[in-house]
Amino acid sequence: MSTATVSRVLNNPNLVKPETRERVLAVVGRHEYVPNSLARGLMTKQSKTIGVLIISISNSYYMEITEIIQRRLREAGFMMLLAATDDSADLERRYIREFASRRADGIIVIDASDENFSDGFFAKESAKRPFVLVHSNPAISASGIGQVFVDQRLGMRRVMEYLEGLGHRDVAFLRGEKGFSFDIKEAAWAEWRAERSREVRPDLVLRVADGNSEDAIPLADAAVGAAIREGRLPSAIFACNDLMARGAVNAATRAGLRIPEDLSVVGHDNTILAVSGRVQLTSVDLKMRDIGAESARLLLAALSGSSAGRRSARIEPELAVRDSAGPAAAADSRVRGGSA
Repeated sequence: MSTATVSRVLNNPNLVKPETRERVLAVVGRHEYVPNSLARGLMTKQSKTIGVLIISISNSYYMEITEIIQRRLREAGFMMLLAATDDSADLERRYIREFASRRADGIIVIDASDENFSDGFFAKESAKRPFVLVHSNPAISASGIGQVFVDQRLGMRRVMEYLEGLGHRDVAFLRGEKGFSFDIKEAAWAEWRAERSREVRPDLVLRVADGNSEDAIPLADAAVGAAIREGRLPSAIFACNDLMARGAVNAATRAGLRIPEDLSVVGHDNTILAVSGRVQLTSVDLKMRDIGAESARLLLAALSGSSAGRRSARIEPELAVRDSAGPAAAADSRVRGGSA
């Protein structure tokens, strides 16, 4: 049995007679042969791997998106390489170059940094292999790069409309120290207040050092707990993700506050954390499954050389209403009078 025949069976089985293919596969199975993917990639010009960059592995938001991406890629015969940047533009660049050195056929960047777009890095790298950027920055627009735009500004405004309808005049804003997604939500929050001639009060903005990893839960707990003790928490609080929202719930419960009677809490992302625990979180649904599916679709289309269809997708968040937010009523006085 020639090496060429074995190679055809493993790489182009449709070109080999069924009886020959069965004999070869039987021998391969007995010897537990594993093809050399690097050598195969050199011949086929494809490594059958896709690099995927996220900010944090411990944030279920990214895990739910990458689970869908991984499924779609697997169905198409690709393997996913995953790395986390910790929201560092420098690490983002380094990992993209590392994916390139491993001959990744394409790259998906979830919550792509503005820095690596504005300085032309993404444009330069996307000329070498297909790219898909998942982002929330309306200023990012470039031909040749697949884009999934997540309209987080719209999601934030839907939060404010909902809480305003419940009678909450002031809403505290809980965010991580750095990150474009935090910035764009805070800008929408401030814009909402300005449109209603309300002062944009810095004391209503609570910050935690790490807003994207599991450490965000205890950090948010501490920040909200301090605000309650100092009597500066209004009747409602919005957290930029469900991790921080869970921390806010923990702090309020420890302070003897009832949710939503004494304090309304709204999260963001609508991850598994939103429906975990006694308090079911009202949360902005970013439609992670749609983000993952569109990211994989755009990249696979680019790899296939298909020029048909859309080169971008837009995701419009919706509000998933649950138990953690309710009418303001006299809640404001109760929050400010709460004990820790």
